Amino acid sequence: MIVRVVVVALVALMAAVLAGHFIAVDPGFMVIGIGGKVIRTTFAFFVIAVLGSVLTLYIVLRLLAHLLALRGRFGRWSGDYRRRRAYRSLADGLLARAAGDHARAERLFSLGADDQAQPEVHYLAAAEAAQAMHAHGRRDNYLRLARDLKPDVAASLDMQRAAWLLEQQHGDEAAQLLDELKARQPQSPALLALQLKLLQQRGDHAGVLRLLPALRRDRVMSHDQADALERQCAVAVLGDRALASEALTVLWEGFSKSLRATPEVLAAYVRALARVGRDDEAERLLARHLDANWHSDLAALYGEIHCEPAARQLRRVEQWAQRHDADGGLRLARARLAIRSQLWGPARTQLEQLVAAHPLPLFYRLLAEVAEGAGDTDAAQRYRKRGLELATS
Repeated sequence: MIVRVVVVALVALMAAVLAGHFIAVDPGFMVIGIGGKVIRTTFAFFVIAVLGSVLTLYIVLRLLAHLLALRGRFGRWSGDYRRRRAYRSLADGLLARAAGDHARAERLFSLGADDQAQPEVHYLAAAEAAQAMHAHGRRDNYLRLARDLKPDVAASLDMQRAAWLLEQQHGDEAAQLLDELKARQPQSPALLALQLKLLQQRGDHAGVLRLLPALRRDRVMSHDQADALERQCAVAVLGDRALASEALTVLWEGFSKSLRATPEVLAAYVRALARVGRDDEAERLLARHLDANWHSDLAALYGEIHCEPAARQLRRVEQWAQRHDADGGLRLARARLAIRSQLWGPARTQLEQLVAAHPLPLFYRLLAEVAEGAGDTDAAQRYRKRGLELATS
């Protein structure tokens, strides 16, 4: 760099010496005519004047360019400063919200929105802070401001508002908003999750069952969670006491084969059949299932079915006892069927074995029934007292 400056200086010096030599030998002259007037000057002065004019024009143009650039730089600096201030407000607001100071967080978020650095994000954060303080009017106002600034995020803002409405248990308003969202855009996992929450709040188990295929398709929940929810809703729907016999059949046939084979769902259906007076059908269905797939709880349920004559059921449970004699559910079924048949001795034997293994209030209540049937009122009172002590301990 220094060598380059030295070379340029030497060249300039040589040019100046040569120019001075020629000017000293023959300075020359220039004649310029303007409007009848004649201006006469030496050639050297003319050259110096031209060079000075060019230099002056160059300096003026550079100064104007710098002034224009300064204005642009100031605008960029101002924008950067506002963005930094907006980000700082957002960060401070998040920290305040984490500390539980929702009022300060809301103030910081709303101030940051004025700096025009993604203001819709600041308004959404301010709406969340207002929601935490149950200021629902301010919350909706912030959401409106965010929607006006960026209409393409209206669906996301509406989904967030629907989630907050569900938190407030405002199901009707949330349902209206979700219906509008379904009409405006295709189903999304977030929208399906909100629909599920609404149905669960309303206790609409049949609606959840209808929604489950979409929940599985869009992976709103895991496969195991979906199966558990399906079983839970199926049991709840089958437990509806207002369900008529024909509707019960249609509902059962609409279930998948794997769902119908689930023990808790099958038990709910068997109880529903007994509730509408279809005990014989319930007994046959349950007996076929137990023959193929033994389940202790279903065996206990078999003893609750009232078919005539009871001796037919007794013969069946005795056949099962050859393979599952120690099964607690089967012992309970044998005890109940023996009570129905007024076979007090066998009933007492089964119940005493159950009490010895797992003393439960139900077993003592049934023992009291056996004692009363056998005419032993003192024993019945002792059994009831013991069962009451267990139930209240």
